[in-house]
Amino acid sequence: MTRIAQVVFGFVLGFAAIPLAATKADSSGTYTAKQKGGKSGDPNPVVIHVTQTDTTIEISRTEGEKSVTNRLPLDGSEADYSSPTGKHGKGRVQFQGDDLLVEWHATTSGADGKPIRWHTKERWKLSSDKRTLTVKSEVDSPDFPPAVMAAALPNNPWTDTYQRTDSP
Repeated sequence: MTRIAQVVFGFVLGFAAIPLAATKADSSGTYTAKQKGGKSGDPNPVVIHVTQTDTTIEISRTEGEKSVTNRLPLDGSEADYSSPTGKHGKGRVQFQGDDLLVEWHATTSGADGKPIRWHTKERWKLSSDKRTLTVKSEVDSPDFPPAVMAAALPNNPWTDTYQRTDSP
């Protein structure tokens, strides 16, 4: 193969791979918890509604009577975040392959008034038929020793499974 043919072949392969690398799984839809933390049959299951564009993702979570909506850029930069329990902080999302990585950072006050930093990591996996969303969550805090975190959150990390309730 001549040098020119090798270069042209290299460009063709390089450009052919660009659409594959740029494709992101679209998580848009409404999902209801099938099981939460290993428990099923919750009378007030968590409902997640996701609206995703090329640049942002909007995640609305309803837990019982509490609901909150967060809108985050898909480029991994931080944006304001609120939890259904009223915690405020920063959040960010980015894709790792087809998985969506969601991170939340919040600070609360301890009983003694000192700040407690929390870090929640979620890995979202959408099934190939786009009907099942699996979310693996893990919470940590640099302000607590690992033994205290393990006692406070014995099922940490945990996995929640959601069933899509609208059409993909």
